[in-house]
Amino acid sequence: MQKLITLVVCLVGFACHAGAQFKGFITEQVENEGKVPGKTWRIYAEMTNVGDQLFVVFGDSVHKIEIKSTKPFYQSKAGGALSKDSNRKEASEDQQLKSDSWITIGSEDNYNNNMNTLNLDLSLFESRGAAIDSGKEGAWFCIPTDKQAYCGEDKRILLMQLTTEGHISGKLSLMGKSKDGESYTKYDQTFQCGKK
Repeated sequence: MQKLITLVVCLVGFACHAGAQFKGFITEQVENEGKVPGKTWRIYAEMTNVGDQLFVVFGDSVHKIEIKSTKPFYQSKAGGALSKDSNRKEASEDQQLKSDSWITIGSEDNYNNNMNTLNLDLSLFESRGAAIDSGKEGAWFCIPTDKQAYCGEDKRILLMQLTTEGHISGKLSLMGKSKDGESYTKYDQTFQCGKK
């Protein structure tokens, strides 16, 4: 837990306050042309203002990351558990890779993608399409100065793409800053998508 706390303090720079920068999740189905089993979903964090930031998705012993489906997540052999494992050119030519399941902050492929993980075991997610569970602690993050941490005109920040034949449910805790520099933490934010 100490590593995660140190990481968060370094990224945010000062104590976090509850704020309204994060409004909720937006789930959006993406066309996969039936080339993979199930439906492909993208999950976005909806922010309040253009320029608001989100740069840490985390879980700890009290507030766990839980991303699961009633059926396995689809995993392309050419991809990986992170969006930066997906080559932009290859994904544009391969619908199966384009529909891979992954997590991210703001970037859908390897182009200028500086996202990393800490104490987050994604091996079963990648090899078997299993759930993502932070256990006692874990996070994925980027540095606040990275462009991908900022929302654009649509006020969205992409957090994951998930393909499955099942019903998806998730719970995440988030950290970031408003465009004015006010830090925030949101615990146990939930989303659902796909058929029940």
